[in-house]
Amino acid sequence: MTDHRSLLDAPSHETQGQAKNPVPRIRLAALRSINLRPAHSLRRLATIFFAAGSVVFLLLIVQQAVAVAGAFSEIFMICFLAWLLAFVVSPLVDGAVTRLHLGRSKAVGLVYGCIALAFVGFVLIAASIGVREATNLISRTDEATATISASLVSLQGRLGIGTNTINLAALFRQAEARILPEIKTTLAAQSGAIAGNVVSVLGALSITLVLSIFIVSDASGLQAKWRRVIPNRFETQLDLFDRSVGRAFRGFLWMQVILIIIQVVLTAVVGFVFGLPYLFLICLLAAVCMPIPFVGSGLALAPPIFVAAAFVPGAVVPVALVLFVGQALIMHLVTPRLMKRTSGVHPIVTIVSVLVGAQVAGIWGAIFGLPVAAVISILANYVINVQAVQEVEGVDLGTVTAAIRAAYPEATPEEVLSEAADQAEAIYATQREERSTA
Repeated sequence: MTDHRSLLDAPSHETQGQAKNPVPRIRLAALRSINLRPAHSLRRLATIFFAAGSVVFLLLIVQQAVAVAGAFSEIFMICFLAWLLAFVVSPLVDGAVTRLHLGRSKAVGLVYGCIALAFVGFVLIAASIGVREATNLISRTDEATATISASLVSLQGRLGIGTNTINLAALFRQAEARILPEIKTTLAAQSGAIAGNVVSVLGALSITLVLSIFIVSDASGLQAKWRRVIPNRFETQLDLFDRSVGRAFRGFLWMQVILIIIQVVLTAVVGFVFGLPYLFLICLLAAVCMPIPFVGSGLALAPPIFVAAAFVPGAVVPVALVLFVGQALIMHLVTPRLMKRTSGVHPIVTIVSVLVGAQVAGIWGAIFGLPVAAVISILANYVINVQAVQEVEGVDLGTVTAAIRAAYPEATPEEVLSEAADQAEAIYATQREERSTA
């Protein structure tokens, strides 16, 4: 009979194996040296990964949407120009309704009839006088280049610069021999394309005119539908957007018109005083060049100076001097005041908006970058002023604006909110001084 105690006391084979091969002890120092990654950090990495993927996917969708919209860019541009024309013409129609006591449809017909007559008259004048002057100028190309070459020789002699140093006349003849044949060849080869482009532009202008007529005729209905889409709680922001768009775009267009008129008047006066030929053509080119951002004002000076150098060489220096002085006065005195009054944005914002617009949408973005920046600036100022008032303890936005509006009934809502923000900042400064002295 087996002794149970001896069995219990006898070591088992497993125990003996363990005794022969002892299990190594775990070193806690080695565990402490391992950087174990907790679970929440893995979740954070996963969140960042999926967020980055979502952003990339969204950017791809935007890229495809822009590519699809680019296929309809001409249609979008026609609609935008129609809205812009309607935006400018709408105050004229409202003025005709109020002052002439006409129905809206008759006022629309009267205003657009005048616009159509002015456009047709301008096209006829440009086709008759402009084409005749351009044809005459092209036929006198050799005479013009010979006169400019002789003037350069005379100028180099007066300055005492020898032909061994630099030969201005030779450089001019080399440029003429290289550039003029290319221009003539291009015009001859692309004459059909140019005619087709002119026809397409006239067709696009006609469609733009018709669309703007419908927009102005049903302005109230379109505005009501637009407001119906936006929730009522955003009524104040929508009114602010309407006013800011109106001020920015209407002011921008009127500023361009005023600058073009000033430049045309300056060119015409200089042409009459110094007897420059092809006056209609150089005034037309100056008007076309002026709206071009940054370089337009400089390009507007080139046609009269070139005509003076080619056909009235004795007047080229005074013509250039008068034009440069007049252009400097316009750019430094007139333009900043018009820009501040019409758009209300800082010159730095103006430059940046033109650069960004040119980068995003080319020439059209450069032209209309300023009004878009003005709208964004007005909306940003609204948000900043509201936040400045609401952050001051004990100041109620509705009470302050109501008091300011009662004191200044003719002030715009933006001016009222700006004054409220100034008063709130003054109150906050007083409260801070009281807390510091307490």
